[in-house]
Amino acid sequence: MMGEGHGYPDFMAESFEDEWNYICAYCGEFFEKGRIYPFEDKLYSAEWMLRNHLKSHDRVTEILKLPRSATGLTEVQETLIPLISQGMKDNEIADILKIAPSTVRNHRFRLREKEKQARLFVRLMEALGDPDEKSVPPHNGAKMLDDRYHISSEEEDKVIMAHMTEEGAIKVFPSKEKKKIVVLRKISENFKMGTQYSEKEVNRILARIYGDHVLLRRYLIEYGFLDRTRNGSIYIRR
Repeated sequence: MMGEGHGYPDFMAESFEDEWNYICAYCGEFFEKGRIYPFEDKLYSAEWMLRNHLKSHDRVTEILKLPRSATGLTEVQETLIPLISQGMKDNEIADILKIAPSTVRNHRFRLREKEKQARLFVRLMEALGDPDEKSVPPHNGAKMLDDRYHISSEEEDKVIMAHMTEEGAIKVFPSKEKKKIVVLRKISENFKMGTQYSEKEVNRILARIYGDHVLLRRYLIEYGFLDRTRNGSIYIRR
């Protein structure tokens, strides 16, 4: 359940799971399903251990580690939000940042407006749906559903034939966004759903497909076909 554009974890979800483990999206710590863990002289399930582990991560702090291209926050907002999350009053924040209390109030108002706009935008996109029923449905990790994803099955087949061999290797990597997504979707099929892969395993699989396996790995993450923990130790297909 990770994945937020450009290789960033999905900060709307703090963990994900595969067939065998519950996994922290922040640090890669995992707990084996069905196993009982001792903790403070008591025994707990793997799912409980994950929930308890997640308490060691502050969600605000983790989200603010992401670049502004992912969060949409300004530098001032990044400075302000941690103070607000601590429950500080406007006067206290103003003293720390050396600004007027009215300025803090104004920033709070802008953050609330930003939240309202985000909620409305999500509702709008949900209402739009997919105008082309014949289009190939976007993959689960798609970050931005735009014209790049409006492609028919026939068009998809043509792109794959033009850019990939019958064995699944890349003849030439496309530069156009729509074709790039088609090829990346096909490449992602080399990874089993719910299976964990190390970076070494991912590189080995991709090296058979294209000479620049690092480029492929970056694109698969950037376009949301693969998730990875923040420390890069675990990869999993979306």
